[in-house]
Amino acid sequence: MAEQTFLNQKPRSPGSLAVVIALHGAAITALMLSKMEFVRPPPVVTETYNVPDIPPPPKVEPDEPKPQQKAQSKSQIDIVPPIVERPAFNDVVIPQPRNSEPVVFDTSPPGPVTLPPVADPPPVPKADPVRTEAQLDPRSKLQPPYPASEERAEVTGSVTVMIVIGTDGRVKDVEKVSAGNDAFYRATEQQALRYWRFKPAMVDGKPVESRKRMTVHFRLDA
Repeated sequence: MAEQTFLNQKPRSPGSLAVVIALHGAAITALMLSKMEFVRPPPVVTETYNVPDIPPPPKVEPDEPKPQQKAQSKSQIDIVPPIVERPAFNDVVIPQPRNSEPVVFDTSPPGPVTLPPVADPPPVPKADPVRTEAQLDPRSKLQPPYPASEERAEVTGSVTVMIVIGTDGRVKDVEKVSAGNDAFYRATEQQALRYWRFKPAMVDGKPVESRKRMTVHFRLDA
């Protein structure tokens, strides 16, 4: 019988090989586990305390709608006006009683407005001029000489004349108004033209021509 060596060993079956490998793995695992030190975690300490019971929230009942609000909401729905188509602006018609024609407004733009002419303001009235009458100069010789014929006959009388006084104060004209006789008038006329002097009449401070009535008396001395 030949001696069995490693080289001439008979091959084994695959099943026996798998069992051997599994046994070796289990031995290695057991060896590793025996050498590992297991570290235990610290114990968990749990504190407990009593929590008071929280009361449930009060039950709130919904408010019932008031009758007035219901009636108001109902009335609001009832008073909604119906939709009415409005007429165009240019065709506005006012309803009129029966047996009358409708009145239609003219909405066309107005034409140009013509204003009446403005009258000129009335002229401002001028103030009345300041007028002063002619005044006799006291230095003038007013009394004419007595006519000789009338003096011898002892005739008396008076003469009234209308004289025209110029801007220089002199008498420019003499008109007879009344006279007892011609002798008295002629004596008065000559005296006025030669010797009568006046302060002329003035209008707003300017000398103007004026007229003045004068009367001369002829009397004999007693």
